[in-house]
Amino acid sequence: MIEKVLCEIHGSKEMSFSCIHIAMAIDSKKQVGFFYSEAKEDLPQIAWCGTCEQYLLDNGEEWTDVFQAQADFKMLCSDCFEEAKNNELETHLR
Repeated sequence: MIEKVLCEIHGSKEMSFSCIHIAMAIDSKKQVGFFYSEAKEDLPQIAWCGTCEQYLLDNGEEWTDVFQAQADFKMLCSDCFEEAKNNELETHLR
């Protein structure tokens, strides 16, 4: 079971994560790209933007400490995650 978080907007929802770039784009509605992994049984969904995806592609697709520091993943509720996803013209499941 995925942990719940208390969102100021949506209340108690399942936890998810996104890179800082996606998290910052939710309010501004700026399109930054949306790459994500599907939720697994006990693991929350995680998403990253086009800039983070390019970094991964340029660096052997390794989730290194450097990448994670650059992405600066933020916790979101599942509804905020879906809002960010729905803001993009294209989404990419990885």
